[in-house]
Parts: sequence; structure tokens; C-alpha cells
Amino acid sequence: MFEIQADLCFRELRGFLDYCEKVKKSSEQTVYNYYRDLMMFFRYMKFIKGQGSPVQKIDTIPVMDIDVDFLNSINIDDIYRYIDYLKITRNNSPRTVTRRSTVLRMFFRYLCVTTGAIEDDPTEKLELPAIKKEPPKFMSENDCITLLNSIDGQNSERDYCILVILINCGIRLSELVRLNDHDIKPDGTVTVREKNTTRTIYFNKACMEALDEYKDFKEKFFEGKRYDRHAVFVGKGGKRLTGRWIEQIVKKRMENAGFGDKGLSPNKLRHTAATIMYRKGVDLSVMKDILGHKDMTSTQIYANADSDKVEKAMKGISVSRKK
Repeated sequence: MFEIQADLCFRELRGFLDYCEKVKKSSEQTVYNYYRDLMMFFRYMKFIKGQGSPVQKIDTIPVMDIDVDFLNSINIDDIYRYIDYLKITRNNSPRTVTRRSTVLRMFFRYLCVTTGAIEDDPTEKLELPAIKKEPPKFMSENDCITLLNSIDGQNSERDYCILVILINCGIRLSELVRLNDHDIKPDGTVTVREKNTTRTIYFNKACMEALDEYKDFKEKFFEGKRYDRHAVFVGKGGKRLTGRWIEQIVKKRMENAGFGDKGLSPNKLRHTAATIMYRKGVDLSVMKDILGHKDMTSTQIYANADSDKVEKAMKGISVSRKK
């Protein structure tokens, strides 16, 4: 799972994360990303305001003692200084800088407008360059086959099963982590859980075969040992795999297959599954239900990203004067 260490947060930060989870219904991964970005920001704020030890690394500065007075002391110049830190010291891309700055806007707006904890929003006049929305990154079907064929060695049954499911189903990382054996029926019907909601998808033949092989391996490996008998995916110690653990598995297998420079994560494999669905002719409304999108806007990006279909359609139109 995505672990938020609430005991490391100050009160207003905990309130914001709870608000995003319970009121805004943000996904577990999204809330974790907010937590991670805001922890970095406030550690840096304490550093530049001289409230961290001179010998401490920024990433280790505690923030539990931040109070409303400290929050009110943050101004637009502090935030621009933080943005320079992201660009220069952390070498963040323009897209990452914009994303992290957007989280700051959300947080300070929550404090100023939603709770009234602070008097002024320091991000109100924050200017950021518009970032052109890029189509989602994904792998070709041939690259997917290359990746799957490269999986061998220790834990190959488990890792192959993880990748087959990600590539074929477009399941979210958090949903994969939550997957229990009783969620999967013999006919391939699968109940997918995302926080307080569920939806039904179907595992195809490739997924079910990979799952059967992994189950056989797991039963033999853990024979006579204690392990989490509910979780589908477990580590060699018998505990349910966390999201971070699965990210590392995907990264390692990508590198072994020669795709280490493509920046392909579990979320990119979700994009891959969606793109393959679209190219196979799956209707967008059906894709929306499979992927668990709240609205069609999120699903539409796969139609916009499919340049192959655009090219094919345009080449099929040929209107000219008679020769």
C-alpha cells in the first residue's frame, strides 16, 4: 500500500489529506503523492527559515511542529524560491514543477477558503507556464511480448503474472495491491476494489493461465509456512506486496528486457492496456467502465493519442480532381 506516516505530519496537513481522501474522493495513490510533495515543500520551508539543523539534510527535517503562525509566514517569494530549488537542485522537469506547484495551490486554498486557518493564500498570484498536455506513454504490443518473454529466474511466476494482468486489464496499481484470491472467480470474473468503490472486470485466458501457474508456485513455495492467504501477490516473506514493491518489480523487469530508459511504470502499463483496447476496437464507453474512470474525459485521451488510427483514417480519404 501507499504508506502515509500521519505521525510525521502537522495538524493542518493531516486535515488536508483526510479532506482529499474522504471529501474529494481522491485515489490512495493521489493522496500519497500530495503527502510526499507537501512534506518536501515544508521541509524546505523550515530549511530556508532557519528552523532546521544546519547539518541536517532537507529530506530529514521534521515538520510535526509547524503551526498556523508558520503557515501565515509563507509568502510568494518563498514559493518561487522553492520552485527554483525544484528546478536547479532537484532537476525536476517543467511538468513535475507544475504538478508540485499545483498541489501547493490546492493546499493553501484549502487552508484559506475551506477551513479559514490562514488569512491570505500565498499562491493566489503564483504564475506557472502552461504545459502542453502530452499523450500517455505506452508500449507497443511487440514490446509487451518482448518484455513478457524476458521474464525468468527467481519469482518469475509471480512477476510474469503481475505484468500480464497490468498489460491486459489496465488495472490500477492500488487495485492490484488490494486484489484477494476470493475476488477472482473461476470464470474470470474479478471484483476490483478502489477505496470504497468496486467494479467488475474479466481476466482473459492469458491472465487466468498466468494466475494458475503462480498459484501452483505459491502453494509449493509456502508449503508448511505462514503467509497471507488472502492476498494474491505476496513477497517471499509471505506478506502482501506493497505498491512500492510492485513498482520496483516492474522497474527491474523493464531494465532486464532493455526498456530501462523508457520510464515505464505500472501506470504506463495501464496506459498500454487502454491503448491496446482502443486499437482492438473496444468502445470508449466500455473502456471507461473497464478502467474505472469517473467520466469520459479521462478515457478520451486514448482516442486522441492513437496517431496510427488517425493516419489510417486520413489515408483512406482521397478526394482530388480528375486527371
